[in-house]
Amino acid sequence: MIQSKVKDTFKELGINFNTDFNSSNNCLDLLICDNIKNYKKGLKNSLKIYKNFNFDTLIFKIDFIYNEDNSSNLENTITILNRFIDICKLKKPIFMNKYLCETEDNILKETIFFYWDLSKEKIKIKNLIKEILFLNNDGFIELTSSVFFIDTNNCILLNFYDDKIIKILSNNNDNFKKIYKKYKKLIINKN
Repeated sequence: MIQSKVKDTFKELGINFNTDFNSSNNCLDLLICDNIKNYKKGLKNSLKIYKNFNFDTLIFKIDFIYNEDNSSNLENTITILNRFIDICKLKKPIFMNKYLCETEDNILKETIFFYWDLSKEKIKIKNLIKEILFLNNDGFIELTSSVFFIDTNNCILLNFYDDKIIKILSNNNDNFKKIYKKYKKLIINKN
């Protein structure tokens, strides 16, 4: 059931998830933390934004590059996934999707998306946000632009893009206007 709701949400938002999610017209970039010294402000802003939505799906994206020694690459991918699960205190994902493509250098790249149903389990969101805020200072660098929360009922996607920016997408004009009005002081870019 959650798979079809996610698929419908992607269609509604105009997202082709294996390539780019920035094609949506209603996308806001919010500046939550302008430098590491403002870590507490960034954590407070991020938690407040997250709690204002009813996210029912979590997606974590990992890129797997095919090379001569895939065993170490696969080991690294499993380590990244396990660390993410441990940070968030999650169970195993409910399903996953894979997309294959070639990079500009003609190297085969596989992008793997792992999905969790947040209506059935809780996430340690504070732990996750702390890791993202410290990306440039010994944080979990693999989180950069790889963590997506979806409210499938209202077609809203939130992406903790990096240690400074949260992206929010919504193609519902009423929802978008509310989000815009609520966070206009934090907006740095509007598509």
